[in-house]
Amino acid sequence: MPSSSTESREVLNSIINSVTQLDRDALRRLDPERLSAQFDARLELEDYFHALWEHLKASGERPAIRAEYQPLAAVLDLLTGLSENAMFADCAKQRDLHHLLQR
Repeated sequence: MPSSSTESREVLNSIINSVTQLDRDALRRLDPERLSAQFDARLELEDYFHALWEHLKASGERPAIRAEYQPLAAVLDLLTGLSENAMFADCAKQRDLHHLLQR
């Protein structure tokens, strides 16, 4: 039987998957400056939580297998997804601009 922390992580991943297209569409509507600001903010937050994860590992903890750290793993999954959405939107905007310039 899955633990409640595992179930919580699965629920969070389902939410991430459900909002990905909405997030990407909203990001594509931003001007380049705001898209860059979104990317920077998302990456900074992701880096912070990755540093927490790495600190746990360096302290001898095993966050990947300990149930009490599964919420942190879920947050990392969420932040990674948000950062990936910003990268995707930036690439899509660059591709769109390239196509416009080719006309």
